[in-house]
Amino acid sequence: MKQIAIVHYNTPELTEACILSIRKVGCDWPVTVMDNSDERPFAKRMKGVKVLNNRKQQLVNFDQELILYPEKCWDMAKMSNYGSVKHMMSVQYLWGVLTDGFILVESDVLITKPFDFLWDEQYAACGKVQWFRGRNKEHDRLLPWLCYMNVPLLTKHGAKYYDPLRSWALQPGGMANAANWYDTGACLLEDIINTKPALTARLYPDLDKCYIHYCGGSWRGNDMKSQAEWLTKYEKYWSKPNGKK
Repeated sequence: MKQIAIVHYNTPELTEACILSIRKVGCDWPVTVMDNSDERPFAKRMKGVKVLNNRKQQLVNFDQELILYPEKCWDMAKMSNYGSVKHMMSVQYLWGVLTDGFILVESDVLITKPFDFLWDEQYAACGKVQWFRGRNKEHDRLLPWLCYMNVPLLTKHGAKYYDPLRSWALQPGGMANAANWYDTGACLLEDIINTKPALTARLYPDLDKCYIHYCGGSWRGNDMKSQAEWLTKYEKYWSKPNGKK
């Protein structure tokens, strides 16, 4: 079954608008929202939308995982309180729930064009890569803003979305340790590349034509005023035809 997954954290207005924008381009696939909120949950009832309640970490216990790495680097992770690690853990959990695969859509994205072409079961994943190519310490990554993941194929060949040995700031050595520079989607891309030809990805360099990204909506101070201004600016992509929001 073709489906959409969204990881939500304290930004209900952005998440609702994201879903409305998905519907506005004609995609009626089921949407699963994993709600990790500790302040502002996603409580909106929407047709075709299922919410997985992880607000008390009853599905994925982030605190329990983080405590396993006493030498992790707070200086690298303090801006988002290990948000990248939590995001990766959430997507890995979703692999176990949405076992047919899914298209991951970031909660602070507005869809502007149809994106169903991403669902292509010939590939392990389809999306856009952020290439660093050694220009800095970060590893190349398959961007999570809009990304198809063929979960059965990825799982069959041992790929991972979350690997604590290749994650953001978890390992000893801080910024000097290359293992600490895997942001969301980097571990997955590396596994696909290393498993080729069993796993291959189809890349769309111009995929950002299909969406507008607020960037860091759930961790940059959670500025509700800025979010509201952004949603108003791009209202045409998510508002209903009759003007009702």
